Amino acid sequence: MPGLIGLITDFGDSVYDGIVESIIKSIDPSVSVVRIDNKVPKFSILAGSYITYSSYRWLPQGSVIMVVVDPGVGTRRRAVVVRTNNYYFVAPDNGVIYEAAAEDGIREMYAIDYSRVRSLAGIRAFSYAPLSYTFHGRDVFAPAAALIAKGVDPVKFASPADIRSLTSLRLRYAARLNGLTRTRVVYIDGFGNVALGLTQRDYRLPRGRVTVTVRGAQYAFNVGRTFGDVKPGDAVIYINSFGFMELAINQGNASQQLKVSIGDEVTLSP
Repeated sequence: MPGLIGLITDFGDSVYDGIVESIIKSIDPSVSVVRIDNKVPKFSILAGSYITYSSYRWLPQGSVIMVVVDPGVGTRRRAVVVRTNNYYFVAPDNGVIYEAAAEDGIREMYAIDYSRVRSLAGIRAFSYAPLSYTFHGRDVFAPAAALIAKGVDPVKFASPADIRSLTSLRLRYAARLNGLTRTRVVYIDGFGNVALGLTQRDYRLPRGRVTVTVRGAQYAFNVGRTFGDVKPGDAVIYINSFGFMELAINQGNASQQLKVSIGDEVTLSP
């Protein structure tokens, strides 16, 4: 059965996106490629982690999930392969895959050898084009993901590494004090809905309303199950489709009204 690779990047609709898929198909044309999201907010490892964590379990077991949100490209950060109970993750070691891999159960980790993976890939252009310092999606991650999807053991192009050394980044964050719960924005979708680093394990939504405080400004959000539980233009807080608390304005833009960005701190009360 042909392998499947799920792609998560901040490349946008660009030449980078097309070249990455071309590398994968050059190594094994039978590999299926699913673009989960190529518009992760630029340089946002936190948002990339949210997308990876929220989407990985929907891919068939055995899939390779390639995540390239890599503001540290070309530096000393490692490029890694992580094998979990049901998937392979290929990504920079900057925390972007930590939450998803940890939840699925990390079995093994490898540090990719740049020269070995390019050599094993057999891409003609690699023979005369030097390793890029700024496009490891093409030169490192795509060939590694494609080789794994083809059935190649990662030990052929990577060295075993201690799984405890994987860079951690926690999505869920709840700090409680005097009845208040402090968290942060982990994602903002195209509608302006604001996902928070809270799940039902971290915060139980009360009946009625929740006061949301951002940089000293307070906003009242009605507790609901969906947007239509409030009138157009009204604010609602609910559990989103991925299990996280989310702030929205029915037929409006919550991120603009709250003036928040990914990573900003938000306080909920009661």
